[in-house]
Amino acid sequence: AQDSSQLMLNCFQLLDDPDVKIKLRTQSLVYPALQSLDMDLPSYRENAHFPPLSRSFGVRILSEYFTTDKSLEKAMLFNQHVPVESSYLFQYVNWSSLLPEKFKKGQFYNSPTLGSSQLAKKYPGFLDVRASPLLADDRKLHRLPLTYVITCQYDVLRDDGLMYVSRVRNAGVRVTHNHVDDGFQGILSYHEFKIGHRTQNQYLNWLSENL
Repeated sequence: AQDSSQLMLNCFQLLDDPDVKIKLRTQSLVYPALQSLDMDLPSYRENAHFPPLSRSFGVRILSEYFTTDKSLEKAMLFNQHVPVESSYLFQYVNWSSLLPEKFKKGQFYNSPTLGSSQLAKKYPGFLDVRASPLLADDRKLHRLPLTYVITCQYDVLRDDGLMYVSRVRNAGVRVTHNHVDDGFQGILSYHEFKIGHRTQNQYLNWLSENL
């Protein structure tokens, strides 16, 4: 979560800094975590117990990015951490309109139960675009460079990447999306699997053609 969010933060900072004369050529996101609002995406449901990143472990990592206070982790597990005054942000992560049909698999969108304002006041970071890049509006996304995104079928974070692909494409950004149907979270780190080498080579070929 930290790596992907930091990448996006750096992109936005570079785009907004008038003293930076170098223009970004590309950005690459590898099975990224891009939001901390909705923990009930289809990918979280389908891969809740799939190693190495289960739903409970993923939520724990995301919550500890903001605090070690277990009350936030518990609220996130029950999808009850976003206060009513921030409910408008769900438009940016509404998977019912952002996911391709084949990834919905007949599942229905459940509006998250809104939580208390206290957690958001104590730990506002989970509502900050710098930690949840999917919360950026279309005008900001439109300014992003040529983009490459890797997602994996058996990964709780799959739908973060899929929604991001939809949003940046809708904002007019050129996107290459490599969805690995037989892949799982961290596949590039498992060198003993051919799928890891294949995915890595596909990405490196894209880089060589676009840098």
